[in-house]
Amino acid sequence: MVSVIVPVYRSEETLERCVKSLTMQSYRELEILLVVDGPPDKSGELAERLAWEDERIRVIHQKNQGVSAARNKGLKEAKGEYIRFLDSDDYVEKDSIQVMVEAMEKDDTDFVVAGFHHLYFGRSIEKLPEKEGTFPVQESRDYILKLYEKGFFNMPWNKLFKRQKVQSRFPEDLNLGEDLLFNLSYLKECNRFSTVRKPVCEFIQDDRGTTLSTKKREDKLEIALLLYERTGQAMKEIFGDGQTGDVLENKLIVEFLDDLEQLAFADSMKRKEKIRMIGNYRAALVKLKRENPGLKVRLKLADYKIIYFFLNIGCKHITYLLIVLRGLVVRLLKRR
Repeated sequence: MVSVIVPVYRSEETLERCVKSLTMQSYRELEILLVVDGPPDKSGELAERLAWEDERIRVIHQKNQGVSAARNKGLKEAKGEYIRFLDSDDYVEKDSIQVMVEAMEKDDTDFVVAGFHHLYFGRSIEKLPEKEGTFPVQESRDYILKLYEKGFFNMPWNKLFKRQKVQSRFPEDLNLGEDLLFNLSYLKECNRFSTVRKPVCEFIQDDRGTTLSTKKREDKLEIALLLYERTGQAMKEIFGDGQTGDVLENKLIVEFLDDLEQLAFADSMKRKEKIRMIGNYRAALVKLKRENPGLKVRLKLADYKIIYFFLNIGCKHITYLLIVLRGLVVRLLKRR
């Protein structure tokens, strides 16, 4: 049996679609755990109605504690041999669970990582692992680092886990990056993992959260640095050393640039605040390069390269203008 854990919070508009995509799965041996995390709307009532319609659905109520606490509660209550996670605003392909269970059992692997569709501003972008097959963890450093670099460890919902191998829980002291740390912690317990070049989930992302407050922006930088440190420690525990070929540092720089580009949409922030934030990222970049002499920065996208160049030489105002111009182009494209 597969236990599917779905945190429920402010999900009135999307929960039914999410749950129906699970109840219509070709793989029938499921328990669907809807963990209602004290929502301010009627999501909990909707969850109860859906459970009345399908006996495989179980509703668990808790006070609002956040998505990590909800997932941890689901892990505590799960009875299935395998664990799958899903967010209440996403949905899955009809054969999604079947594909992942078959991959798990075909080679008796410990961990399955699959592809997904990223629905971003109305566009569907298919994201697939580079290879398909089963690989020994200890002999697959380069491939694991590539998966990390491409963001395949950043989320839990395109993966299948063995419940008995889940030794850690989602960190509840973070509101960003907790999924990455959970996945890396689980990977430490695995002998072999498998990747599947097939999308198993529709991940929906819109512009919610792009107008973050200044405090959240500062927290995001702090969290990015904390995740970089903890990821480095996790890689050291998995492979016995800290050799990652600058992959972690380059991923961090890309996160810096992503955060800076999002400043263009932070309409609640004043120009001075944004320039100050650019200065904070510039200081973090200088510190990172000082601590990693010989770091080779590898950027593929043209906008990253241009913004990085001016950020690196300390031109905060030009960096700000470039971010604003890019934001204008994105807004125009969204209107089409």
